[in-house]
Amino acid sequence: MTALDFRRRLVRHSEFGSLQETFLVSAVVTILVIRTQLWATNYPQLGGGGLHIAHLLWGGVFMTITIGALLTYLGRPPRRPAAVLGGIGFGFFVDELGKFITSDNDYFFEPAAGLIYLILIGLFLLNRSMRRGPALTSAEYVANALDIIGQAPRGAFDERQRRIAEDLLDRADRDDPLAPAVRALLERIDAAPARPPAAPALRVAALRRRAEQVVATAAFQRGVWTVFAVWAIGSALVVLSLVLSVGLELGHARRGAVSDSIGELSIMNIGSVASSFLAGLLVLVGAARLRHGGRLAAYRLFERALLVQIFVTNVFSFVESQFAAVFGAALNLALLVALRYVTRREEGAAGLELGADPQPSEAGLKPIPHPSGAA
Repeated sequence: MTALDFRRRLVRHSEFGSLQETFLVSAVVTILVIRTQLWATNYPQLGGGGLHIAHLLWGGVFMTITIGALLTYLGRPPRRPAAVLGGIGFGFFVDELGKFITSDNDYFFEPAAGLIYLILIGLFLLNRSMRRGPALTSAEYVANALDIIGQAPRGAFDERQRRIAEDLLDRADRDDPLAPAVRALLERIDAAPARPPAAPALRVAALRRRAEQVVATAAFQRGVWTVFAVWAIGSALVVLSLVLSVGLELGHARRGAVSDSIGELSIMNIGSVASSFLAGLLVLVGAARLRHGGRLAAYRLFERALLVQIFVTNVFSFVESQFAAVFGAALNLALLVALRYVTRREEGAAGLELGADPQPSEAGLKPIPHPSGAA
């Protein structure tokens, strides 16, 4: 069997991007909960008499439950709970990374936080790459439609599921011999009335509508401009302070808030300063563009600055400051989400193509060639 034949046998789930994202979010939340709980309780240990029950074992329990559910049960219903439980198990596992890369099993190994952050960023980038990869093939669209129809024997097939299956079949090639047969089967199956969304889904939808209303206001846009204007001013002051300290102190620069010899700065210090300088420079150029009316160009420069912070500066911050750096990372992510909302509105106003298309989903959205969900 060739590699191409093997790939053809692997059928992608139409919601794999969303499921992977659920896994990743569950892992991140688990790590933060564990670290917060351990800090609040002064790092207790379960066990005694020479025994220590490491929380890595709980990770194994959750991941075993996840694998067992996927090996035992058919269809789509187990997928979302499995993504949550698998993410929790992975979070328990990777949180103990420091113990298993040090000879003395040091849970507090300083670079561990940075390594965990890099692993999570790597998984995030892999998810983005797969979601932007090749579209589902005709065979995959048909297979996913059949997967949805497979819920009929257990009474879980309703009008909403029918619409999703029809949308998937609409994407299949017209000359696909299986598509007409599957469509004929779909038309013969009685579907129950669509059930109302669950309470959590209604609350999420309400929050999304509220967020969209807030983003649409001029005050929100002014707020975003203000944040980046402050960042630009702050970046200029930091750069000026560094230059002056180098010039006036005859060969000394700042390491964080502490003056130190330039020759004694570590790779972490240099990387943090260099990436912060680059992000600040992008913000300054963006602020200049914004002042001259180039809002869309400014927003894109601001986004690049945030990406430098998230993918480069925060790595050094996690190594130096451990999990205290999570607050700065959370702020950068919140700014990125807000900026992307504003950017999309600006792109829409400019009549440009938005970067995200609707995807086939459990909510019944029309599918597009990319199989993974909205970006």
